[in-house]
Amino acid sequence: MPEELEFDDLTKFLTRPHAYTGERLSPGTKQVERSYLQIWSQWATEEGEIPVDIARRLPRVRVPRRRARPIAQAHIDAMLKLDTLWQSTLDLIAVAANTGLRVAEIVRIHGTHYDSRTAVLKVVRKGGLVQYIYCNQAVIEIAERLPSDGWWFPSPYKNHLFPDGDGHVLPKSASARMTAVLRRIGVEDPRVTGHSLRHFYCCLQIRLGVPIHIVQELMGHASLNTTQNYIKVTEEELEAAVAGMPYIPAGLSSMNPGTFPFERASRVPHAPHGQLQATG
Repeated sequence: MPEELEFDDLTKFLTRPHAYTGERLSPGTKQVERSYLQIWSQWATEEGEIPVDIARRLPRVRVPRRRARPIAQAHIDAMLKLDTLWQSTLDLIAVAANTGLRVAEIVRIHGTHYDSRTAVLKVVRKGGLVQYIYCNQAVIEIAERLPSDGWWFPSPYKNHLFPDGDGHVLPKSASARMTAVLRRIGVEDPRVTGHSLRHFYCCLQIRLGVPIHIVQELMGHASLNTTQNYIKVTEEELEAAVAGMPYIPAGLSSMNPGTFPFERASRVPHAPHGQLQATG
């Protein structure tokens, strides 16, 4: 019963192991669940379901800054050159690399979502938001091959979304399929998964000079901060940024090179208004 819940029950819930891996919950997951608990607890208190707001004192979760995990163009080329993959897997990889769509968005594409006259694709984004995206030539060629009145990525099996069959591949299955291909070409980093193709798309757009607010729209992000988490800065870009700085020489002083005078503003009395004073 809700009224029997105590603060310790909530902390135990947030420190539970992951149901599938048995490992600790990620800070991001803890942060989201803490937020849900606090919203519920506040509502339950106001409605008289519980006597006190037990979630108000839950400690804040420190979430480390996310790092982009894109894969290289060479990795994608290697994935698409494997001659033992089903055509549907090749199409899945190519659509992900050329659109930056989430795996869950890709598997939900239906032939009726594509307008062949304008090469525009209707996409059901996170949260049910509908967006229309332009397709490049690679995606146009895929669309012309796939059925115009059925799922682009149909599943031959029944599942919980389609108990009678005739549905699309589940996102988890599609993501696992792409991740398995990455492992086959030698990418062993567990942080690099099928979702990394989305990171690749975002980084590529930035390097092509596309303004970040446009990349945000292409990625379907509600916040620009989320888009920035997908961008990986390379050593070459850092080096080029420094190399682009103008030459600002220090000049040569006649003073003793072994001394460095520190002057305080108080030692410069009655400086005229607007005149800079040395502060050290």
